[in-house]
Amino acid sequence: MINENDRAFYTMQCAALDRLRGRAHEDICAKGSVDFCDGAFRFESMGRQLRVSYPDFCIAPEQNPWFTLSILHYLASADGTPLSGRQITFAQYKDGLIRGGGFDRDAEKAIQTQLGTMPAQELERRCLALGAKLVPSNADFCAEFRFMPNYPLWLKLWFADDEFPASGRMLLDASAEHYLSVEDAVMLGTFIIDALIS
Repeated sequence: MINENDRAFYTMQCAALDRLRGRAHEDICAKGSVDFCDGAFRFESMGRQLRVSYPDFCIAPEQNPWFTLSILHYLASADGTPLSGRQITFAQYKDGLIRGGGFDRDAEKAIQTQLGTMPAQELERRCLALGAKLVPSNADFCAEFRFMPNYPLWLKLWFADDEFPASGRMLLDASAEHYLSVEDAVMLGTFIIDALIS
């Protein structure tokens, strides 16, 4: 028997595949900034080299189903909008006040109570294991995670000291809505936070 979660996933997967099928691979490559070679789209996601076969859109190596769905959504939704260079919170996402705002609060709590109390070297090790790179910032620590070529996410963090508790947040580029829905963005943000904590 199919449960509601499975049914929702299957419905969204079918919708994403319907949007992709029949599109020229050149168009998908141009709008999503992905390469195409030997019958497949090729790109790096979270430090892993992935391929999506064309025209059946199967992803290898196999990933978490919801992560896979977000890749399909990216390929289907990408419109080629360049990165803006302006960072936004998840609540500032288009239609993100409720879902995005909820994630912002959850992420800030996880950063304050768990990530921000972790030794800096250990946090760095965990970020690098997810394919992140450390970037200059006004924060004590800033890691950039690249989900897809045109979809970066940032973890900015100020470590706890004698006077203040740890604080920080996850951020997106202002162009993010041209590539993924806020639901996908929240899924990715949750994936990163959970992976760093565990």
